[in-house]
Amino acid sequence: MTKGERIKARREELGITQVALADMIGESKQTVYKYESGLVSNIPSDKIEAIARALDISPALLMDWS
Repeated sequence: MTKGERIKARREELGITQVALADMIGESKQTVYKYESGLVSNIPSDKIEAIARALDISPALLMDWS
């Protein structure tokens, strides 16, 4: 599973829309879409932390860092 797929799966699990997640992390819906679809693979570290907080998951688990 890619990091984008993990973001999307966790967001959907929590019932959060792309628009709501975008608002939570200070980005546009299009940027969230790009993260989830893999169009942007190099997500800035501050956004990784913001996404992890919004999705109530650790950044390491979200990014599959081992």
